[in-house]
Amino acid sequence: MLEAQEVKHSDPLQLEPVDSIKTKEQIPQDENEIEKSRSSMYTAVNDIDTTRRISYWRITKRTGEIIPGNPDTLLTDFVNRLHADGMSVSMAYPGNLGLPMESRIYFDRQDRSNFMFADHYYNYAFTPEKHHFINTKIPYSNFTYHSAGSRETKEERLLGALSINFGKKLNFGFNVDYLYARGFYMSQAAKRLDWNFYGSYISDRHRLHLFINPTDYSNGENGGISNDLYITDPLSITNEKLQSRQIPVNYQRADGVQHTWNHQKGGEYYLNYHYNLGFEKDTDKKNEDGEVIKQFIPVSSIIYTFNYINKKRRFNATDSTTIDAFYNGRDAWGTGIAPNDSTSYMEMHNTLGLSMREGFSQWAQFDLTAFLSFERRNYTFMPDMITQKGHDSQNAIYIGGEIAKRTGKILRYEAYGRFGIVGDNLGDIDISGKIETRIPLFKDTASVSGRASIKNLSPTFYEKNFHSKYFWWDNMDFSKVNKIRFGGTIDFPQTKTNVSVDVENITNYIYFDEAGYVRQEPGSIQVLAVTLAQNLRLGILHWDNQLVYQTSSNQDIIPLPDLSAYSNLYLQFLVAKVLTIQLGGNAHYFSKYYSPIYEPTTQQFRLQKNTQVGNYPIISGYVNCHLKYTRFFIEFYNLSASFIDPPEYFSMPSYPLNPQMFKFGLSWDFHN
Repeated sequence: MLEAQEVKHSDPLQLEPVDSIKTKEQIPQDENEIEKSRSSMYTAVNDIDTTRRISYWRITKRTGEIIPGNPDTLLTDFVNRLHADGMSVSMAYPGNLGLPMESRIYFDRQDRSNFMFADHYYNYAFTPEKHHFINTKIPYSNFTYHSAGSRETKEERLLGALSINFGKKLNFGFNVDYLYARGFYMSQAAKRLDWNFYGSYISDRHRLHLFINPTDYSNGENGGISNDLYITDPLSITNEKLQSRQIPVNYQRADGVQHTWNHQKGGEYYLNYHYNLGFEKDTDKKNEDGEVIKQFIPVSSIIYTFNYINKKRRFNATDSTTIDAFYNGRDAWGTGIAPNDSTSYMEMHNTLGLSMREGFSQWAQFDLTAFLSFERRNYTFMPDMITQKGHDSQNAIYIGGEIAKRTGKILRYEAYGRFGIVGDNLGDIDISGKIETRIPLFKDTASVSGRASIKNLSPTFYEKNFHSKYFWWDNMDFSKVNKIRFGGTIDFPQTKTNVSVDVENITNYIYFDEAGYVRQEPGSIQVLAVTLAQNLRLGILHWDNQLVYQTSSNQDIIPLPDLSAYSNLYLQFLVAKVLTIQLGGNAHYFSKYYSPIYEPTTQQFRLQKNTQVGNYPIISGYVNCHLKYTRFFIEFYNLSASFIDPPEYFSMPSYPLNPQMFKFGLSWDFHN
């Protein structure tokens, strides 16, 4: 009989349990035991659990509320999580590690930000809301390394983490992510240096979070390969099968030297401070002198949040001959010189809030927060030839609030609302909420959650204004984008089955058309997604599956594959009672559709209706291991190219995935 096994979900709406990295003596070798050792989602957690050797949490960006969290310490699927493919059930990207990406799963996508050029690097980026803050009784560090390819095509990624407490209340930490991938195709090298410094101070009266994140990354652009037949049927256009770096690309110079780049740099500086008001009450415990120990009970908090973001982006080429020809002589400047387009952006937030804390009395069953926020945004861009205007600014004032019940065994809920009352975002609405409970169902106790959101958002500055050599638009008369979403999830812990359904209605959707220009669809579009996650086990045989069915009422504007899937089949066993080995293979699949294509000059994904991609599984074989504090793997990527003909391993038209290669990964935790 098949036995269900652990299902791991990435739904950001799911309430997370608290956990910490296991010590040498505590690490269970069976991941079922790891799951059993965790606190359930119904364990009451009002604040940081300082009894743990290492505690993890995230914060809400606007008001700094604490959300208990877990680090990535599980062995299963470690081989997949380091790859671009593993950042979603199905991911579209130009093939090389470190390049922009967009999930094919509609509900995995983020709203377009005020600096759209950074949006498609979001999965790589450090941000305050994604970051795990740490409180540790022992210094903690981690080293993770990924490598693949030969000398000419080498891709490497090094991640490091260090966290140290100075007493029970003060913690400082440092993370670094250095990525350098030369690429398996010409002119697509990627280089990224992303690091952050963070700190926290947690006491009865004071709660402070600090996050500093400078970034610097660049990547070559090749416009895709010149003909897809070089992958699917090379002998039809050449006498021999070419190596991947010999395949001609659209932006290729005659001497083969990379000459077209996108470069971004900048930083984010974030601070959140809570001053707690409350009272002390006696406990049942006494200190060494026999005095009754008092406990501080927070009643309310005064909140201040400061967030400063600056980003710069440049698209340039040292030779315009091939790229001009690719864009059919389009030249907004009319000069004939190589593109050297640049823009920069600054955003500063100041938020002041007041909250009532959950649990200070039997009547206070939820957190309640109100806030007032002021935003200032500055933009510089290539000047208009007539007006010579090359800068603009925006101001916005928001009011909002949060209500949340984050503890309790029966019911938990959260709701958030923000409303633009003054400035460029006047009339904007952003309301979201979720609720979660347990119910008896089919001789089991299921976790059931629901979620909903209503958004009425102004178009961003760059959606209305953009200046470059090949694309130029100004003061686009766009209406507010309206989105209404409903969804729910049911999770069966006994069978490890998870089913989610989401539906969204979008009005005035803004997109990039086939020519690469920004457009707005005035009508309504509906998107439906049904997700099934099911992991099975028979002895040492494990089979983990995620299936996503999607449909869009307007495939011409929001094209989606009908089916996307990820499957992982492996044997798991112990060697000498200390080494856990997973031996198996995984596969990514999406059904054939007219996939959007990456546009390097705007770093957006635009529509195309010439070529369908998909209906081709990317199968890889691997050995994945865990020994004490160490996880490591060896993988043979794109094994399917050896036995599936034709080898249509395209992520997007003109952008094939990497050919067959070996990959290696290592993650080592240090506790001392």
